Amino acid sequence: MGNESAVNLIDRILADAKEAADKILADAEASCSGIRESRDAEIAKKAEQTQKEREQQITVIKNGCRTRAELDGRKETLRAKRTLLDGVFSGAYERMLALPLDKREALFFSILQKEAKANDTVAPAKADRGVLKQAIARLPFSVRLSDADANAEAGFILYGDGYEKDCSMKAILRELRDAEETNVAKILFR
Repeated sequence: MGNESAVNLIDRILADAKEAADKILADAEASCSGIRESRDAEIAKKAEQTQKEREQQITVIKNGCRTRAELDGRKETLRAKRTLLDGVFSGAYERMLALPLDKREALFFSILQKEAKANDTVAPAKADRGVLKQAIARLPFSVRLSDADANAEAGFILYGDGYEKDCSMKAILRELRDAEETNVAKILFR
């Protein structure tokens, strides 16, 4: 019986140890399962957050590209409009240069009436010397025609007491453009 009692005791100790080991294993499995679930939840949360950040970054990049494309399109449109406006005013300048003598003389007479004062000096562009001589002759006050030509393609330079006025065709057109460019653009680009 001694042996049998010892075997029973050993069987009980082994059964208790197995039961304790099973409990420890079950607790470890439960703990690992909880850690796995927590880890999986954290991974899912981070994946969702990363996906949202990715989508936000994609949206930011797309919006940035769209904005840059729109700006580039506007710049190109403005460049085309500027080219068209330049062409309009360049054409106007060419038409001014092609004015018949009587209209040129009337234009210069009008400018002289508005800008000149008695005893001023007019330095004409070489091409407009004769026309300006006629315009000066019609003025109700005395203006002197310079022997020297102005450095201008067309029109004249007006010299007075302490001032100089550029009345060349280019200056007239530049002043006209400054005053009327917005109105011309409205007509062209409605």
